[in-house]
Amino acid sequence: MKTKFQQFYIPLIVLFGIVNGICLLFSDALKLKQIDPVMVAGANTLLFVICTISIRSQIKSVNNTNPHAMVRSVMGSVVLKLFVLGTAAFIYLYNVGEAQSINGIFLSMGLYILYTWLEVKMAMQIKPTKKNGSN
Repeated sequence: MKTKFQQFYIPLIVLFGIVNGICLLFSDALKLKQIDPVMVAGANTLLFVICTISIRSQIKSVNNTNPHAMVRSVMGSVVLKLFVLGTAAFIYLYNVGEAQSINGIFLSMGLYILYTWLEVKMAMQIKPTKKNGSN
């Protein structure tokens, strides 16, 4: 039997693998469209790590006696992702200078929306467990 975390982790791994596979396999085509595949893969990795951490926190918060703990967990992870990705974009733009990939940043923002949608979808499927361990 799969644990809750393993059950929710599989779609994240699939999305992470697809995006990184596209960045690896179609890097020349992406470069022609002025998208830096390394930057997109980096943003994908950041989002994957943050989403993994937030799913763990949501699974922990679902059994909390405070009914607002789950909402705080979901909203906190959304804000955390927004700030981390915004900071990463700022650092990228500052360090790269003239060779910046604006299309890559927009693609990363789309990944942010996709990961957030996936995370909220998974959060809505989390059910609190009863004291005896059954659902």
